[in-house]
Amino acid sequence: MPITDTAKSLNQYFVANLYTPENNQLLDKNHDLIAACIEQCIETFYEILLPDPIGAQFLSSAVVETHLKTELKKWLLETLSPQYKEEDYQAMILKHRHVGAVHARVGVPMTAVNHAMSIIKNRFYELLYQVSDLPATEKIAFYRVLNNLLDSSLTLINESYIDDHVTQERAAQEYRSRSNAHEIAIEVERIKASLFNWISQLMSGLLTTSQTSHLNLQNQEFALWIRHKIGYACQDEKTTSKIKQLVDELQDLVNRLPDSDPVQRRQTIQQITELGNECGWLLGQISERNIDNAAREDTLTTLIERRFLAPILKSETKLAINSKQPYSIIMLDIDDFKQINDIHGHQAGDLVLSQLGLLIKRTLRITDYAFRYGGEEFLLLLPETPIENAQILAQKLLKAVRQLEIEVSNNHRLQITVSLGLAPFNEHPDFEQVIKRADENLYQAKHNGKDRYEI
Repeated sequence: MPITDTAKSLNQYFVANLYTPENNQLLDKNHDLIAACIEQCIETFYEILLPDPIGAQFLSSAVVETHLKTELKKWLLETLSPQYKEEDYQAMILKHRHVGAVHARVGVPMTAVNHAMSIIKNRFYELLYQVSDLPATEKIAFYRVLNNLLDSSLTLINESYIDDHVTQERAAQEYRSRSNAHEIAIEVERIKASLFNWISQLMSGLLTTSQTSHLNLQNQEFALWIRHKIGYACQDEKTTSKIKQLVDELQDLVNRLPDSDPVQRRQTIQQITELGNECGWLLGQISERNIDNAAREDTLTTLIERRFLAPILKSETKLAINSKQPYSIIMLDIDDFKQINDIHGHQAGDLVLSQLGLLIKRTLRITDYAFRYGGEEFLLLLPETPIENAQILAQKLLKAVRQLEIEVSNNHRLQITVSLGLAPFNEHPDFEQVIKRADENLYQAKHNGKDRYEI
């Protein structure tokens, strides 16, 4: 997030007046003591926060624990080390704001961050109190410096957190409020058809056999859509909660279908039909309520604009952590796109982007997301998709793009290829980590000859 001139000057003044010559001397003199205390602070940090329900939500992953311990130790050492120059102050300000931005992306509550800082500060106090060879007056001065530095860093972290959190919430609200009514209506009709098709298959199966395990509701297209996308199609939380509740009730009824009692069986089937009809009716209401909304699409490719990526990925990351169902990301880039523009002109380049956008939308599932990431680069988000299934989609996309012929002028058709980088969600709550790995794999695909994918 950009920093305003006023905030920038206040932040610089705040930090610069903490890293005074006297304070720097104290920090330098006690560097080894600080390093030893930090190790124990981090251990206490985990001992207290891991059993806590909120803390465990963000710290229980082995990936996070290993990464966070290293980053936390590095951050504390840098914060509690002498800073002598103007550029040093600037660098510290940016580091603290980066921490706040990451917390906002991950969705760590500000209260948890403040609580974590209190744990670290209290542990520092306890450890310093136990040091016998440090005079009392120096202990007080030393702890005052540590306390002020950690408080100032927390202020900067919280400022950045609020800035980024507000930006993400505004983007999420705008995405919801500007959803294209025509597109939502088409999606809802497909979802309703998927729901009623599932009910028909269930009834057909019950007429011939008592086995219904192959009709697991949670794996159906309409159930996936309701879990992952209904919140962006409908702003009425009461309606979305009711639909999710109906889906859970449907699954519960299927699980409890009696095998022997024909009367009870018929009653259960009737309940399933009624719940399905109610769910279908509510889905229809979503279309009617969104009929006046404007377009959310990138006008050239008709894909979702990049500014809506953060709130969607934040939501999907939270769902993936809670459900233990991983998502995958595909970064897609058009090969030699600059040559297309240079040889055939920018109008031809725009046509390539437009045609590729349509192809991507036709290839993906209704529950997937496709973003115009920038220039000729696209990002595909595949909820509840292990990397093996993402590979299948990657192969399908490569083949479809090779077969695509784009008429850029009279009697002149252009064929293109794309390179793909794939990455699975690995339980790290910062979704930027997944994007970074997918982007690195995309670079590798380009380096290895293009028209291919890498994992």
